[in-house]
Amino acid sequence: MLHDPAAVRAGFDEAASTFVSAVRGVADHQWDEPGALGGWTTRELTAHTLRALTTIERYLDSEPTVDRVMADATEYYNTVLGDPEVHQGVLARGRDAAQALTDPVGEAEATATRVAGRVAATGDDEPLNTFVGQITLSEYLATRVVELGVHTLDLQRATAQHAELHPATASVVLSVLTQLGSATTLILALTGRSPLPDGFNVLS
Repeated sequence: MLHDPAAVRAGFDEAASTFVSAVRGVADHQWDEPGALGGWTTRELTAHTLRALTTIERYLDSEPTVDRVMADATEYYNTVLGDPEVHQGVLARGRDAAQALTDPVGEAEATATRVAGRVAATGDDEPLNTFVGQITLSEYLATRVVELGVHTLDLQRATAQHAELHPATASVVLSVLTQLGSATTLILALTGRSPLPDGFNVLS
């Protein structure tokens, strides 16, 4: 399902702002402690989350390399998650990026500001050339709201900050994630009629 571009942009702006605030809230001694996400330190988690911003720039500047054109954020996630090696690759890239992250707060602030300017200057229908196919900026931005939102919650929880997202961000995150799961399963769980299955995860 295509998302409202204005709502996605609002969610993205708030997601980036909340992420930067969470990075500022990390104490010096917490950077090399375990993050809320298994296998990563707080520094590695932050470096990975920054990639949710920097891939926007990279994909806008990339030449088309595949013929596939994806309709929306749901198709993007289904395509990416269909690769059995995707999670291993994400973990490795996060660790590699963390090695160069010597100033997490400064890097987060500078990256968020730079990418926000690029997004503001780019039309909603501008094509982005991702590693799995082409998608419009607006729909790819919806996936970035998910990544920023979910990992900001990870970061807040890992560093004992209050875990909360702006409503504009949460709305986009929920819209994308609920499209990846079974509507019936989610409805039954949200109304208290049936618990979610053990290990339920729409991003696994």
